[in-house]
Amino acid sequence: MINILIEILLRVPIKSLLCFKTISKRWLSIITHPHFSVLCHLNPNPAILGLFLTCPYSLPAKPEFDYVHFDKKIPTKPPFKNLKFIKNSSGISILQSWNGLMLCSNSPSRLAKTNYYVCNPTTKHYTTLPKSVLETENSKIHGISLAFDPAKSPHYKVVCVCDSMSSPQHYQIEIYSSQTGLLISYDHWNGSIYWISTIGNLTCLYYNLDFERLGVIPMPHFLDDQGTTIAYFGESCGHLHLTKISFYTVRFDVYEMKRDDSEWFVKYKIDFEHPDHELNYCNFTILYLVRGKRKEDAFLVLAAPNDDKVMKYNLINKTFEKFCDYDVEDEQGFYSSTIGAFEYIESLCCV
Repeated sequence: MINILIEILLRVPIKSLLCFKTISKRWLSIITHPHFSVLCHLNPNPAILGLFLTCPYSLPAKPEFDYVHFDKKIPTKPPFKNLKFIKNSSGISILQSWNGLMLCSNSPSRLAKTNYYVCNPTTKHYTTLPKSVLETENSKIHGISLAFDPAKSPHYKVVCVCDSMSSPQHYQIEIYSSQTGLLISYDHWNGSIYWISTIGNLTCLYYNLDFERLGVIPMPHFLDDQGTTIAYFGESCGHLHLTKISFYTVRFDVYEMKRDDSEWFVKYKIDFEHPDHELNYCNFTILYLVRGKRKEDAFLVLAAPNDDKVMKYNLINKTFEKFCDYDVEDEQGFYSSTIGAFEYIESLCCV
C-alpha cells in the first residue's frame, strides 16, 4: 500500500506535496524522506520554471528579487520576494542556483566576515556553512560554488577556492559536504565545477569532485580577439555554454562543451542586426541561456538597461519577445548593466 501511495505522490506537483505533509504523520514521513526527494528528481534535467533577477543598486537597501516566469500562459505568483526565512537575512544576496538549491551570502559588517548559506526556497529551509579555516587576514576566498545533482544523490557539496596557506603563488581548495557536515581542505587542485581563469591568457578550468582532480580545457578559437569580452558562461539542462562578444558587432557564436570535456564547438550563431531592433553590445546583456527538452525551447534571456526591459530571444526561430520591465536606475539616476539572473526549480531536497 505504501508503494502505491509513493507512486501517486510522485505524480503530484511539489507545491501540493508541501500542503500534503499536514495530512498525517505517515504522509509527512514519506514526503520529507531524502529518498523520496531523489525519486522526485530522477529526471536529470528538471524544468526551469523561471528566473530571479537582482540588481546591485537595489540589494543593500531592498533585498528583494523580481521573478520572471517562463510560461506566460500559466499565471503564477513569485515563489518568493525575499529570503527572510534565513536568520539575519539583511542584505543577503544570491550567488548561485543549482537544481533547486541556492547558494547565498550576507553583507558582512566591519567586525564580522561573510556568512554563506545553502537554502531551498521551495521548502524555505536552509543551512549555514561552517566558517572557512583558510580565510584569514592574509588569505581570502576567491570563489565559491555549489555542486548538486539530485538524480545521483540527495547530498550536495560546496567548493571554496582560497589563497594557499603554504605558497602565495598557489590556491587551496575547501570542500563542504552536506553528507558529513565537514569542511575539508585540499592542497591540490559530469561531477565537475567549471570556471574561466582571466589570469594571463583566458583558460577554462574544471575541478572533478569525484576524482578530486583539476583539469584544463582549451578555449575555442575566436576569429577576432580585438575588443572582445566573455559575455556569458554557464550551464543549462546538462549543457555548458560560452559566448565571447566584440564591442563592435552584434554577430557572435554560442559555444557548447563536448560531453567528454575535450573541446568546444559552435552550437548557435547569433545575429541581432535586424531593422526592427537596435541592439549592440553596449545596450544589452546576456543574463541566461535556457535549454529545454525540445530543440525549439532554447532561448537567451537578455537585459536591455537603456530600455528598462528583459527580453527573450529564441535561438531557433530568431524572434524576440518581451519578458518584463526592469528598472536598473539607482537613486542618483545612474544605470547598471549588471543584473544577476538565477534559475528557479521546485525541489523537495533537504539542506
